[in-house]
Amino acid sequence: MDSVVVSKPSATCRFLKSVYLELPFNTTALSKENRQLIENAVKVAKKWPDVDIQAIVIAGAYIGERDLDILQGRRGEVVKTYLRKLGILSKNIYVEPVTMTDSYVTKRPDGELAVRQIEIELTPICRGSCEWMCDDPRLWPPDPPTNP
Repeated sequence: MDSVVVSKPSATCRFLKSVYLELPFNTTALSKENRQLIENAVKVAKKWPDVDIQAIVIAGAYIGERDLDILQGRRGEVVKTYLRKLGILSKNIYVEPVTMTDSYVTKRPDGELAVRQIEIELTPICRGSCEWMCDDPRLWPPDPPTNP
């Protein structure tokens, strides 16, 4: 799932681009589709004028997977490396490892488990407040979600 959260009136608005990724259990590689979702989110974030971009990466591993700590670390590093390749500064990428319990799991209609092990949130880094962006006509209307 991919989302853009921007609300107006200008007194209170927030810019956030999120990407949620599901990987096959016990793997760390990003698929072509995963990379495309990340790339699309970064392209939208790069439209924010005159700001750096911050990325918060939740690198999770589900309790049903093997070697949770290793998976979390590798998944975080894979995403961080790709974000750097897309132009996000390393100093602005924060990776948080998370052990995912059954509360993170949904079941597909076929009964298979679905776990989004990676979440990426992109936000602008502004000097002082980002409130000036709320009235910037270059940002309205905001881009629609690319993966509802």
